Amino acid sequence: MRQAYPTLWLLCSLIVSGTAQAQAAGPALPVWQTLEMEQQAMWVSAKSRIDLSPAPDQPGSWLLNASSSVARNSEEVTLHLQADNGQANSRSRLSRGKNQRLKSYEYATGYVLRERQEPDNDTQLPASQWPLTSRIKVPYPKELGSLIVTNAHALLILAERFRTTSADTLQVAVHTDINFYRVTMRHGEDTEIDVNYELANSDEVTGSRAAQTVELQVTELGQAEDKADFSLLGLNSDISLLFDAESGLLLQLRGVAPRIGQTEINLASATLRQPQ
Repeated sequence: MRQAYPTLWLLCSLIVSGTAQAQAAGPALPVWQTLEMEQQAMWVSAKSRIDLSPAPDQPGSWLLNASSSVARNSEEVTLHLQADNGQANSRSRLSRGKNQRLKSYEYATGYVLRERQEPDNDTQLPASQWPLTSRIKVPYPKELGSLIVTNAHALLILAERFRTTSADTLQVAVHTDINFYRVTMRHGEDTEIDVNYELANSDEVTGSRAAQTVELQVTELGQAEDKADFSLLGLNSDISLLFDAESGLLLQLRGVAPRIGQTEINLASATLRQPQ
């Protein structure tokens, strides 16, 4: 097996350098276009796939699609966010398992509009045509202040951006369903980790890699309106994100998962973004 470090370094250099035109248009997209993460816990395997691209017909916005599965349960998340700061514009979450539901969120001034749709007897209808079963306005907590409101998946992007800054912390608000959380990012210890992942149309990458760590502290923002439900790819506390020190590629997440305890989620494969 050949290691793809030179190829990875070249692609990352081209992307990071960019052009004056791309810089003027706003923040550069991450080095990756698609990430596939995998968690092994006893006899259960959990997988997540995250895709990020410019939002069609929405200058200055990005479109993030995330799908995850564990056992017989799965979910699909679509997030429109602002490229400059990660603020969520809209989001949807389709859950399938024992029950099925589609929840959609629009981030308005002063509140989040949440709509819930569930299938009736005609289960052949696409989720977008399921009957509307509830519509509520979730007010922002008064403790929000000037924090931007985003979704947990956007933390993968914001943490990678934060790792190269000299700021001591970065704080954002994460909205789940009807709860809000304050997430504080801090720089962690530089370390080395063993990796084993595939690059699309390239070689398998194995061996030890220098990694930079971003630690997340998650606390309730305002009074919780429902049971605790913060989750980042299945982790709910003591979360650390480890990025390749050379390329910025997300290599691993560490943290506590419900019913499992301390665990790791590792990069299984990645598709790098083509230079523009």
